[in-house]
Amino acid sequence: MAGFQIYGAGRAGDGTQTNIQILGQALKDQGAWTFMWSNEIYSNIQTRDTGFALRASDTPIFGPDDEFDIMEAFDAGAYSDEANEGRIPPITKIKTGGVFLYDSSVRLDYPNTGHEVHIERLAEIIAAKKLRVFGIPMGEMNKAAGAVHVVRGTIAVGAIAQMAGIDKDAILKRYAEAFGAGSNVYEINLKALESGIEFAKNEGWDLPDLKLKLTPIANDGRQIMNGDEAAAAGAIVAGCRVYAGYPITPASEVLEYMAENINRFGGAMIQADSEMAAAHHVIGAAISGARSMTATSGPGFDLMQEAISAAGITETPMVIVLCTRGGPATGLPTRQGQEELNEAIFGSHGDFARIVLAASEPEDCFYVMEHIFNLAERYQCPTFLIIDQMLAQSSYTVPGLDPSGFVVDRGKLLSPEQFAERYNGNGKTFKRYELTDDGISYRAFPGTPGVTNYYNNTNEHTEDGYLSEEEAVRQQQMDKRFFQRMDLIRAEPQLPQPRYYGDSGAKIGFISYGGTYGPIREAVERLGEAGTKAKFMELRTMWPLNAAQVKAFTDSCDVVYVPEYSAGAQLRGLIQREVTGPSPKLKSLLRYDGRNMTPGWITSRVEEAKVGS
Repeated sequence: MAGFQIYGAGRAGDGTQTNIQILGQALKDQGAWTFMWSNEIYSNIQTRDTGFALRASDTPIFGPDDEFDIMEAFDAGAYSDEANEGRIPPITKIKTGGVFLYDSSVRLDYPNTGHEVHIERLAEIIAAKKLRVFGIPMGEMNKAAGAVHVVRGTIAVGAIAQMAGIDKDAILKRYAEAFGAGSNVYEINLKALESGIEFAKNEGWDLPDLKLKLTPIANDGRQIMNGDEAAAAGAIVAGCRVYAGYPITPASEVLEYMAENINRFGGAMIQADSEMAAAHHVIGAAISGARSMTATSGPGFDLMQEAISAAGITETPMVIVLCTRGGPATGLPTRQGQEELNEAIFGSHGDFARIVLAASEPEDCFYVMEHIFNLAERYQCPTFLIIDQMLAQSSYTVPGLDPSGFVVDRGKLLSPEQFAERYNGNGKTFKRYELTDDGISYRAFPGTPGVTNYYNNTNEHTEDGYLSEEEAVRQQQMDKRFFQRMDLIRAEPQLPQPRYYGDSGAKIGFISYGGTYGPIREAVERLGEAGTKAKFMELRTMWPLNAAQVKAFTDSCDVVYVPEYSAGAQLRGLIQREVTGPSPKLKSLLRYDGRNMTPGWITSRVEEAKVGS
């Protein structure tokens, strides 16, 4: 695998994110596979340090690497803990021999004013890491050209393009898409880009070791998208026509995508006044006949629990994309976390059927939405997709997505013609909660000719929906919507199956899900290259957990590492509860500081465990 990784260290509002995105998009257009993520964003709105990163490779990648080849230092936040809170400066993550490209302007404009780079303070780390240091007075050049301060990042883009051999036209194409070819903003960025290229050329700067051998792909169908966007696109293809949501990080991109696109397919987007309202909108739309969904994160998911329970007892298909982050409470809104697994599986009061799936990258997010909606309607129960913050908000190069294979299965939903054939003129009466041989009642929408009574009752109820607290009624309805339903779900062939990677005969195993996928896959490869055979079981159906499959995997290993973003080891606890019981074979690899795992983070802990055993 050939590639490099760039870190843009700036300050909120200074344009760092834009130049990282432009670079990533241009590299993709040249044939690279890219991964772009927000490495450091503070959720409280202030001009704190920010960090946006880009990884480019000649093969698909699904997460960050351990160290950076190039750092763009737009101010002192690249190397200092200015808030004195114990922040680890990003300069510590530059590779030995890496590149430190900084703004050498004596004074910077807002929001970087007072945070100018003092290169003399870095003499020790520059020497220790043997860094290649390049200074450009970006702010001063930008001001002399009469451009606004945020455009100075484009000068850095130009310098990197010159040194690393990134095609200028590919970059300009992306600026044209972003700002409009020939517009004033485009022309300003064009001049800044050219000034950066010329500065690096005149100085003789060159980075031959970082030049990727890339070939643009003819008729390139690949695209750049994040997990939220992919899940939203997949939902629309799967027939979702009502989206109700409330803005919350890291799920807001789902709402934004739906706001821009669902109406083009005859759908509606509702920005509700709360997460509770959004969840009830989803229930109402589903009862009325539309495929509907919402997306949220921890605090919003908490507020939806009453509605989820209501969907359980009323046997209403309810789809929720749960974008996880660090908790508890508000916690770490813009950081990584997988702390809602237990709540997704065991949350809400009462016992009822549910399905919980997980995705590991945007392509998976897109295609799994076909199954999410089909399963929700087939089994008439709440169905969740878990994606964590890194997957939800990071941008990946994704192969061309093909919607043509999606199949819509609405389960035991009766069309007007089917309803008439089943009930009209034969003395039968439609009962929404009818006891059936397979444990799944028929559905019909209010307004269907012949439907005269329609009760969606959140009290315990009879087959036709009337409130009842009698023992026999309660027993029959619970058996139907919980025991029978879960037995059917466990046997469902369309539940996404685990994926396996690595050496099947290895005795060291990993079990995990979601955004840990990329780092674990690379860790398994690196362990193999170092002579340690390992394998990885990626879980995709979290509930009901397939105990037999997990047991077969754990039985084949001497040790099984369970990497997860949870201080409480929720995944390991689930495996012990459902499969192994307390087992010394299971070893947690826990990261709960809000930062992303990397391949080296994983392999180093495996090596530490081997030494300690």
